[in-house]
Amino acid sequence: MFMLKAPAFEDGQEMPQKYGKKIENISPPLIWESVPQGTKSFALSMVDYMSAGRYYVHWLVCDMSTNVRSLQEDAAGKAMPPDARELKPYAGPFPPSGTHEYEFRLYALKTDKLRLPEKVSLDEFNEAVKPDTLGTAQLIGKFTKVRSRSK
Repeated sequence: MFMLKAPAFEDGQEMPQKYGKKIENISPPLIWESVPQGTKSFALSMVDYMSAGRYYVHWLVCDMSTNVRSLQEDAAGKAMPPDARELKPYAGPFPPSGTHEYEFRLYALKTDKLRLPEKVSLDEFNEAVKPDTLGTAQLIGKFTKVRSRSK
C-alpha cells in the first residue's frame, strides 16, 4: 500500500510547533514507500480544510521524479529535489485558534511533468493530477495554536 509518513509526527497526531508559520516556518520531513507501479512523478499538497473559508492551501509541489522518496526537514524553498516545482511556497500551519488538521496528500502520477503555471489554485492542481493519478497517500498532522505568554 502506497504510504506517506512524517518522521517528526504520527498520522493524526500533533505536529511539532517549529513547523508553524509563526514559529520557524520550516517544512516537515516526509517519506513515502510502496510506490504504485508505472509511477513517473509525484505531486504533493498540504491543505487545511478546517479554515474559515472553504480551505487554505499551505503547500503545492509537482514534478518530483521517481527517484525521490523523501523530502528532508526544511526542504521547502531551499533543498527541493532537482526539477521539483513549488507551485505554492510552504506556509506553515497558523490556525486562528484551537487545533486544525493539515492534510498532506502525495500523488503518484503516470506522467513525468504537470503542465501547470506558477501560483495555481487547489482546484486547478486537483484537476491536473486527476487523470494521471495511479495512487494517493495521505497523512494528517494536527497543529494547535499556542497562546503567547505575557511578559
